Amino acid sequence: MASLLKQPLKLALVQLAAGADKAANLSQARSKVLEAAKAGAKLIVLPECFNSPYGCQYFPKYAETILPTPPPKDQAPSWHTLSSIAMEAKAYLIGGSIPEFVPDTKKYYNTSLVFSPAGNLIAAHRKTHLFDIDIPGKITFKESDVLSPGNKVTIFDMPEYGQIGLAICYDVRFPELATIAARKGAFLLVYPGAFNTTTGPMHWSLQGRARAMDNQVYVALCSPARDMDASYHAWGHTMLVNPNAEVIAEADEKEAIIYGELEGAKIEETRKGIPLNTQRRFDVYPDVSAGTAATPHLARRLTSILTPASKMPKEKPSTTPKVPPNKKTGHRSAITDVVAREYTIHLHKRVHGVSFKKRAPRAIKEIKKFATLSMGTKDVRLDPQLNKKVWESGIKGVPYRLRVRISRKRNDEEGAKEKLYSYVQAVNVPSAKGLATAVVEE
Repeated sequence: MASLLKQPLKLALVQLAAGADKAANLSQARSKVLEAAKAGAKLIVLPECFNSPYGCQYFPKYAETILPTPPPKDQAPSWHTLSSIAMEAKAYLIGGSIPEFVPDTKKYYNTSLVFSPAGNLIAAHRKTHLFDIDIPGKITFKESDVLSPGNKVTIFDMPEYGQIGLAICYDVRFPELATIAARKGAFLLVYPGAFNTTTGPMHWSLQGRARAMDNQVYVALCSPARDMDASYHAWGHTMLVNPNAEVIAEADEKEAIIYGELEGAKIEETRKGIPLNTQRRFDVYPDVSAGTAATPHLARRLTSILTPASKMPKEKPSTTPKVPPNKKTGHRSAITDVVAREYTIHLHKRVHGVSFKKRAPRAIKEIKKFATLSMGTKDVRLDPQLNKKVWESGIKGVPYRLRVRISRKRNDEEGAKEKLYSYVQAVNVPSAKGLATAVVEE
């Protein structure tokens, strides 16, 4: 198995309190980031709303206009501070989040910016799920009174290490974002977040551990420090969780920096012991990450929202197999666009005359050959249940007709020779006779 994390990575999570003075907040952030860098951290994370107090009444006052990028210094001091700090620290920097204002639409967003050690903006995430809750007698909060939601999954690449999934606070309660990032090859999920003294004790640690357990990757939650004189009381307890859902570092409610050493071997060890990745049943339920299988590179498509076209890397040519137009209709075959199809394979004629002991392996070979021809992929993988079904049937004789679902997917494994692969699963039907080829998912 190719390691998701190419080399060990020292991570620092900075828990600090933000006051009313933006310049002081930025200065404090710089001091803490440089302290973390001096300790050897190569990826440093700041908390949600690190440059301002957290609250709907503060978002408009502290918001910055960051488009077009790079913005003028007077309208986006936080953007320029983060860029310069990353260069000074010679580290990747996830700038927690800041309030963002877009003049053209008059909309506000809660936005996280990511800078490389060269000070370049490499990713941006607008909070996708807004914090609108009402717990009687405890807390009522409605971010949507001021903020608008983002509409992208965000995955960015650190070439020396690997890919990271980024989301903000309330996003952690929606596992789909984490699932997509993990299945696209992320080794770490990062959530700058300001849970409070009501929701924090209930779900902060639980959510972090759950996302790690579901996806068997590292998860980092980075909170502001608690300030009981502020209008919003952050929970604190910034933490790092390993792929086995164990909390390996945690702060209390006060200002602090916590560190963690991330290793690819831990991900591999966890996934080898409990192999969830090979046991999922996409014949029973959908793969939420499959919808991006035939799209342009995910990191480019989903972070381009805040990066000008001139700064984006040139997109590589598509590796999707090209299918010639249908000679009768002149139209391109639908197979160029579908993610999954169901077929009936006539196995009887394909194994006719084969000796008893060789029927099952011949059937497997014919299924793979069929998938290659149907999907145009050289890399064909059989669902373990299908493989078992054919071998068990081989004792008595392979099925006369076999109904299968073949899904073409993007291969995001590091060092993969083939950019696409086909995944074949059995479809349980009373009888496969007469069933035509069907588009399952477009």
